[in-house]
Amino acid sequence: MAVFFLFLSIFLFVYIWRFIIRNRHISPSPSTPSTLTTAQPQVIKHDVFLSFRGEDTRVGFTSHLYAALDRKQIRTFIDYQLVRGDEIPESLLRTIEEAKLSVIVFSENYASSKWCLEELVKIFECRKNNGQIVIPVFYQVDPSHVRNQTGSFGDAFARLIRKKALTMDKEQSFRDALTDAATLSGWSLGNSDLESEFIKNIVGDVSHKLQAMSSNHSTALFGIDVRVNKVESLLNMESPDVLIVGIWGVGGTGKTTIAQAVCNKVRSRFEGIFFANFRQELETGSMADLQRSFLSHLLGQEILNIGSLSFRDSFVRERLRRKKVFIVLDDVDDVMRLEEWRDLLDGRNSSFGPGSKVLITSRDKQVLNNVVDETYEVEGLNYEESLQLFS
Repeated sequence: MAVFFLFLSIFLFVYIWRFIIRNRHISPSPSTPSTLTTAQPQVIKHDVFLSFRGEDTRVGFTSHLYAALDRKQIRTFIDYQLVRGDEIPESLLRTIEEAKLSVIVFSENYASSKWCLEELVKIFECRKNNGQIVIPVFYQVDPSHVRNQTGSFGDAFARLIRKKALTMDKEQSFRDALTDAATLSGWSLGNSDLESEFIKNIVGDVSHKLQAMSSNHSTALFGIDVRVNKVESLLNMESPDVLIVGIWGVGGTGKTTIAQAVCNKVRSRFEGIFFANFRQELETGSMADLQRSFLSHLLGQEILNIGSLSFRDSFVRERLRRKKVFIVLDDVDDVMRLEEWRDLLDGRNSSFGPGSKVLITSRDKQVLNNVVDETYEVEGLNYEESLQLFS
């Protein structure tokens, strides 16, 4: 009898918990894993940390690599500091720790910089402790010279040892990091290779790895995968059609979480990304401010210097329709607030490039009617998912 009441108590608790998460917004404490009901997913400051020898590649190869990553909406940290000392500030070390992935650009004089080598050691510490992904790029330098500290690359390292009078332990830590980096699968630029194609391949590799990481991370959100897949299916990601999909549900069911997860998963496929909490943005600013933010994100900051522009301007429309974009208008609570966007949304095929997609989330289903092509109604957690959350 006691066993029966024990199981009955557990069943009632799960049932009550399911009811709560269907009808209330639950914010987990920082120490607990995120669930589908999380309103704002955890934000990583940078996707990629770029390590490079400034005097070798800053104004050339590395600047082009950074720009290519930026065009793919990949948040990349680049150190613009021209004069470096020996000691790396704590803030930079934290930046390396917070990045999802590090790209190391090995050039001929990379090993002549104690700063670069300190970065390298920290990167491999993060790889060992946190599983951070590392992509080595060998720019006009032989990977075997990096691995064994020989050739002109080894000469640069020898000069550093003499100049800085490194301790044996410090020297060995640098050698170990260089050897470990050169044994990883990376990218090597040959003398006859086009840098543009080389950079394109690196960016593709980074995008692929980040997308895989995003997919793995979503498994920490109970029930998120099936919901993300359903929204992706409605968006028909492989189609060249410009589609608008609505996500509808009561507060706290995970509309924003789903939209953010979809956005993170597919961002590398688009030339421009815009994600805005519609209601919050208009509470703190005006529609004009929101439109300016939209245009600066998708067309570049320089668009703001042209003067007053609207969605009806042919200049804006012509530039937008050349871009494949992904737009999320989150928490739209009033159909009247969408009126300023009607020109873009109603003329979607002439407003955006082929394959562009738009997501609109709302608690009010009427807001989505006559605007979207398809609507996804967010489902509450089923029994198995609720039990996982409870456990």
